[in-house]
Amino acid sequence: MAARLIITDIDGCISPEESIPWNLDLFVRFARICREANAGAGPTAPITLCTGRPQPYAEALAKILGIHAPIICENGAVLYTLDDNRSRFGPGVTEEKILGLRAVREFIDTALLPDYPGLIYQFGKEAQISVFTEHPEIFPEIEAAIEDFIADTGHPPLVISPSHYYLNISMTGVDKGSTLEALLGEFGVTREEAAGIGDTEGDLPLRNATGFFACPANAKPALKAVSDYVSPYPDIEGLLDILARPEMQPFRS
Repeated sequence: MAARLIITDIDGCISPEESIPWNLDLFVRFARICREANAGAGPTAPITLCTGRPQPYAEALAKILGIHAPIICENGAVLYTLDDNRSRFGPGVTEEKILGLRAVREFIDTALLPDYPGLIYQFGKEAQISVFTEHPEIFPEIEAAIEDFIADTGHPPLVISPSHYYLNISMTGVDKGSTLEALLGEFGVTREEAAGIGDTEGDLPLRNATGFFACPANAKPALKAVSDYVSPYPDIEGLLDILARPEMQPFRS
């Protein structure tokens, strides 16, 4: 198998999940591979990103890595393209869902953050919510409180999913997979011609939307169980190992 497009998550793949400095030497190696791939000059298919991070974060990486294909942000809720500096909502995002999400954000600000001092709201998102903590064992309590608030207020249901240290709150029907499927359709790329890389349950829709899927050693068991290849190395070491596989070679017509 060869690929027309590689789609990789950021946290837990390019970088550690923890809020710590990145491994600069390995990131520089990845940046060179990515720039060559996106210029059509290397042994790797073009690469783009699919992340829960907000658009400004993705924009900075697009400039460093030379990414020209649209980047999926906010777990599928936003698409960003560097070449025209354009952001747009992904399929399935509606005004009603945005209003419901804003109500949940206000609930988190006023009712949850004061009671959980270690819970940190991630700024910069337009159509998704993420909160961070170094103590993810509190996530079940947070999730239950949010679900009770939605049930009591009648706002549209939301999908709540944890990563290693983040709790992501997304619109129903909006995820990495649905947005990637729409993106592949725009570019005339089939599922079998796309390769994905991820590490948490939020990347399961990415697995379903790609023909080949791999994960680093730090991936959650649910991802390892459905991956075509599990690297023996963690995060960016694993990513570099995965990118060296024959399935990541560019498609030659």
